[in-house]
Amino acid sequence: MSRWYGALTAWLRARSRRERIGLAAVSAALVLGLATALVAGGGDRDLLWFGGEPAAAPASEPAPESGGAEPGRDTGQRQEAGPVESPPPYVQPFAQQPGAKPRAPQASPTAGVEIEEGTDGCDHAYGDRDVCVPWEFPAGVSDKCGWLRERGFEPLKITGGRDRHGLDRNGDGTACGAGD
Repeated sequence: MSRWYGALTAWLRARSRRERIGLAAVSAALVLGLATALVAGGGDRDLLWFGGEPAAAPASEPAPESGGAEPGRDTGQRQEAGPVESPPPYVQPFAQQPGAKPRAPQASPTAGVEIEEGTDGCDHAYGDRDVCVPWEFPAGVSDKCGWLRERGFEPLKITGGRDRHGLDRNGDGTACGAGD
């Protein structure tokens, strides 16, 4: 027993004062938590149902069928579960304001929404609307057309009126096409 105790004390002496206080606090918290768990949930006491029976014990008798009969009387007839009649509808209080009239519907906006170019990370000046040529190519990419071909892009028609990336070297209106 003195070997492990000596090793533990030597190990603790090698620690700084702050580390020793921290270890003591953690140890105290663990011991306190374990003691609390044993006192609160341990012992010979079992969990009890409302009737006083232990929760782990099997039920002594089957539960009575629910129905409209008075407690303690068994009519022998089974009744269907469910409401007999629906509750009245709830009318919101603002619906009963005298003199309040609904607002007239307003016209739908017809102007398009202006979104700054490159917001979605795509340069839509190449190909159809659903084509996404990167707004900025990854660092180190020198052959942009080769990079696009590796990712399955076909030659793209320049639709935006500009060739920001310089992908149409021969000026035929097709980016990364023959001769580019």
